[in-house]
Amino acid sequence: MRRPGLGTRLLALGILAALLVAGIGGWLLRENLHAVLLRGFEQRLAEHADRVAARLHGGGGRRIVHDEPRAADEFSRIFSGWYWQLVQGSEMLHSRSLWDADLAVPAAAPGALLRVTGPRGEPLLGFARAIEVETAPAMLWVFGPAEEVDRERRGFDQLLASTLAGLVLALAAATWMQVRIGLHPLTRLRGAVAAVQDGRADRVGAGFGPDLDPLAAELDTVLERNARVTARARSHAADLAHALKKPLALIATDAAAGGEPIAAQVRSMSRLIDRHLARAGSGAGERRRLPVAARIEALIELMRRLHEARALQWRLDADAAVHWRGEPTDLDEMLGNLLDNAGKWARSRIDVTAAREGALLRVTIDDDGPGLSPDQIAQASRRGRRFDESVEGSGLGLAIAADIAETYGGRLELAAGPLGGLRVSLELPD
Repeated sequence: MRRPGLGTRLLALGILAALLVAGIGGWLLRENLHAVLLRGFEQRLAEHADRVAARLHGGGGRRIVHDEPRAADEFSRIFSGWYWQLVQGSEMLHSRSLWDADLAVPAAAPGALLRVTGPRGEPLLGFARAIEVETAPAMLWVFGPAEEVDRERRGFDQLLASTLAGLVLALAAATWMQVRIGLHPLTRLRGAVAAVQDGRADRVGAGFGPDLDPLAAELDTVLERNARVTARARSHAADLAHALKKPLALIATDAAAGGEPIAAQVRSMSRLIDRHLARAGSGAGERRRLPVAARIEALIELMRRLHEARALQWRLDADAAVHWRGEPTDLDEMLGNLLDNAGKWARSRIDVTAAREGALLRVTIDDDGPGLSPDQIAQASRRGRRFDESVEGSGLGLAIAADIAETYGGRLELAAGPLGGLRVSLELPD
């Protein structure tokens, strides 16, 4: 079953929220207004009860007398819908409007509003009031037509229902517009990604709004990084092919002339293949937050063992809090190549510093070796270039480090160092 899209879900949630707010709010408003209408009617009943009670008095012989008003009122008209009824012991007295009928009233606490049926079957609202007539306790009931309150409540309910229905429709339309307009940048972003996938564009670009532009920038960064990794992988293949040409030529010569043992050349080729295969995936692995000082210390210990016969002095100045986010093997590959290169050329001393400069990590390696001339520095990053054929290695160390740095948007700089030899500066963005 296909799941609904983001726009459909947002629209459904918006309409559901509108229905909940309208339903709960409408119910609360309806209940409060109904209560107000009932309290208003109850107040009218109380006023009528005061008027009736004021005209009641004892007539002698334990009889209760009600003085009729001079002008006819609602209690004087037969079956007007307004009635009162007095009960004192076994004696009962009622308004003229009831004619000769009596109302069957349930037992209720004084002041409690209740609904009863009138003499003509009409609904009535009334309440009881405890009074005293000539110091004798009595219960006075006053009733009025419930249809007045019911009609007002029905009218309000219809108005409330139509208003809330219109409000829900308006909110649904507003939600639909909000979803359509709000998701338009996301639709454009999806189209831009599709254009990149179809080959119609090579970048996602920007202009999707402040919320999506950072995502588009991250996508472009990933695309650029993948492009650099692909280009570097092709270069590595070319490196491998170039590096294998000489051993292959020697193998062919040795096989023909019986010179240097072929096994040595095969081992050389195997080392080259293993090294290039290990670098093939650099820049495309897991990126983690790496403690730079700790990894440099580990590499320096390795270099001490590799160059143990030369008794080199390795000095490290790095803050333990400095970190870099990237693939661990890539950082080790870059620093390992640069430290190994310094170890091969240094006479006695190598200084390493690592510090953060704004958003950049800078690692500087100085040695006291012979260094490079300005022309050699300009040529140092050329692939396959070697400056001393007597030093063991493929001659690709600086180029390898530069390639990996470029994969992350960094760079490698060479310059004359303060120790008299070469200074190599590696800059990497975090």
